[in-house]
Parts: sequence; C-alpha cells; structure tokens
Amino acid sequence: MIGDDTIAAISSCAGPAARMIVRMSGPDAPAIAAALAPGADIVRFDRSCACRATIAFAGLEVPAWLYFFAAPHSYTGQHVVEFHIPGNVLLARMLLGELLGRGARQAEAGEFTARAYFSGRMNLDQAEGVAAVIAARGDEELAAARQLLAGQLAAAVRPVMDDLTDTLALVEAGIDFAEEDIAFLSPSALCERIAAARAMLDDLVRNSARFEQISHQPHFVLAGRPNAGKSTLLNVLSGRRRAVVSPVAGTTRDVIWAEALLDRGVVRISDAAGLLDVLPPEEDRSPAAQIARQMHNNAVRAVAEADFVLLVHDAADRAPPPALPRRHDLLVRSKADLLAPRERDAVGADQSGVIAVSALTGWNIDALRRRMSEMAFGPVARHSARLALNARHLAHIAEAQTALARAMDSAGRGEGHELVALSLREALDALGAIVGRVTPDDLLQRIFATFCIGK
Repeated sequence: MIGDDTIAAISSCAGPAARMIVRMSGPDAPAIAAALAPGADIVRFDRSCACRATIAFAGLEVPAWLYFFAAPHSYTGQHVVEFHIPGNVLLARMLLGELLGRGARQAEAGEFTARAYFSGRMNLDQAEGVAAVIAARGDEELAAARQLLAGQLAAAVRPVMDDLTDTLALVEAGIDFAEEDIAFLSPSALCERIAAARAMLDDLVRNSARFEQISHQPHFVLAGRPNAGKSTLLNVLSGRRRAVVSPVAGTTRDVIWAEALLDRGVVRISDAAGLLDVLPPEEDRSPAAQIARQMHNNAVRAVAEADFVLLVHDAADRAPPPALPRRHDLLVRSKADLLAPRERDAVGADQSGVIAVSALTGWNIDALRRRMSEMAFGPVARHSARLALNARHLAHIAEAQTALARAMDSAGRGEGHELVALSLREALDALGAIVGRVTPDDLLQRIFATFCIGK
C-alpha cells in the first residue's frame, strides 16, 4: 500500500548535465520545500505550479526552479515537489542530504512508480512500461516500452475480462437461483462465450511482439580468412579500438567482442580469429600448430553460436570466400578502398546478401549499419503496430487459457455451474494479475444492473 511518509531522491542520471532534478513525494513535501525557499509559497496552490526561487541549504544559496504537483494530480498521487537546480552532482547530493535532514526519507528503487501504482495513477503493466522506457537501448525496445506505458496491454485485455466477468455473473446468478425456473445462460451460449474469450486471447498472443526477443541483444560474428579486415571493421562499428589491427595475418587469436549502437538498438559483434583453409595435421604437436588449431576451432564455435554471421572477404582476393560451418547472412567485401573506382563501384552495387565497404575510409559503412539493423531488428515497420508482451504477461495469459479450457470442458460435460464458475474466476484472477483484480462487488453490480431480480 502507498506509504504515508515523505520520500526524496535524485531523479537525474549521474554525470554532467545542464540541470539536475531532486524529487520529493509525500504529505510533508510542500512544507519542506517552503522551508528551503520561503519566498516560494507553493502551499497555497491546490493543483500545480512552477516558480523560480533561491533555495538555501548547506550554507549555499542556489537558484532553482520549483515545480509543485498537488495530490492527487501528481505522478505518485501524493504531493510532489521537484527541485531543478544547476547540473552539478555534488550540489544535488547536498540538496538531497538537506531534504533527508528535514524529515524526508531516501526513496528506494522504483518507489516513486510503486506509489503511482498503489495510488491508482497507473496499472501494473504501465509501471513495467516506465522501467522498460528507462532501460530501452533502441527504437524497437522504446516502441515496445511506450506501448506498455500507454496502457495498450490493459486496453487489449480489459474487453476479455469484461466479457468473462459478465459470463461469470450470469453463471453465479444461475447458481444463486437454481431453484427458480429462470434460465440465465444456456449451455450452448455459455460455451460460445468461453470460446470467444479464448479466441480473443489467442489473437492477442498471435499478433503481439515478444518483449524478450526485442530485449535480447542480437549477436553478430565477423568471420573470414586471416587479414581480411575483420578487426578494423569491429573497431569502426563499435566506435573504439577494441581489437589490435596489424597487416600481419593472425593478429587476432581469440574471439574479441564489443557492443555497437545501430540506429534501432544495441548489438554485440564478435571478431573471431581468421579461418584457415588448411589446418595443421593432428600429428603436428608443435606449439604453433596447436595454437592454430585452437584458434580455428574457437572461430568455428563462435560462428555456430552467433545469431548472424558476416563473412568478411577481401574485395581484392580473387579466391572464393572460405567455407563456414553454416550459411553466412551477409557477405562483406572489405578493403574496397584498394580497388580502382570503377571496380569498387561494381562490387559496391546494391546486391542481396552482399555489400562492399572500406573500414579505413568509412565508405559504405552506414549502409552496412542499416543492413545489420534490419537483420537484427526486422523491417522498420515490423513491430510498429504490435503490442509487446513480456514473459510475465505471457505466463498469466497462458494460465487464463488453461482455466478457460477447463471451464469449456466442464460446461460441455454438464458438470455443473460451480465448476465452471471456479474456472472462470481462475481465468479472471490470471488476467487480473496484469491489469487489476475483479472484486465480488463488480459481479454484484453487473448482476443487479442486468436483471430485475425480485420481480
């Protein structure tokens, strides 16, 4: 339940910024703020206000903007005050210490959003959306998080819950008035209602994106012969010198990886050791031969475990690309800067499954990034109109589907309305775990609003 104490915390990310935000929520927030800024009489406002003020704390006088949101119209449903101060982390910590010294308590992780949920300002799925928006690292994750934050999951589930609540109300009315000659719901109509609810849930799952798939970090592997330009490409794509680059073949001996930010999300890219066309024979027990075989095996294993394989091949190499343990997803013709302009344009022509680049000059690297982004996250509009579900949502929907299947079976066998009602309640409880519980008062209200019982 919502706490009756006042909490405070720094709400800005750590690091340099133009401004930083320190937030308070609770019944004492206006009084504490007024004590720090006597000239800003925010207590008189019954809804919200913003004012400039000089706040005094720790022997300092700091210019700030104060934003006051009166209960219940704030994010948490309580009185909320935000201090927008110059962007200095030490200053924000000193202000927080002053607020704690005046009676506020350090907020726990997620406590502001928890208070918003318990005060009815948002549903549980919307609260999950807040965390997802904060954690999003690409367009796909952000779009999915915004759907949760906007309450689209609740909007999709509530019609199913409404239909099931109506059905349960009719079933329980039939139980209460079993001795009366009243047919509240025929067996065939009951089965039709349950089947319709199951179909709606099936459509929801079938037409939804999986949030775990969106949150999964796609894994690319750069594979190819030694000295094909894989390490240079890794450094360019990741934006930092992660791998040692040398004209001497065999510089990379182990699998090196780095994260790369594409236009629609973060991916992981591994640079594997160069694949050898001919391995040293097993009877060669020299250290060099053993290392060469181990390097090759590690590269093969990395290729097999990757989500996507980029086969990097020197554009000037007339030999065919090396064989891989699996089909590559994109052939990258590297070192295109070494080709004559006409030849470079020929290998750089837009082809399905092939792209030419120069990691040294940056030529066509943006096109490679776009290709990789589409491979990792799908076409641009892939998830734009789809609702995102995470593992918790899917588990509750599956639980509801199982309960509805039992209700359908009980209704079909004529085993009695009590068993049907029990299964329907279990289905409602499962869906209620996503968007909110259905109480007995809800059922009574629906019964009395639908029937003139007593006539």
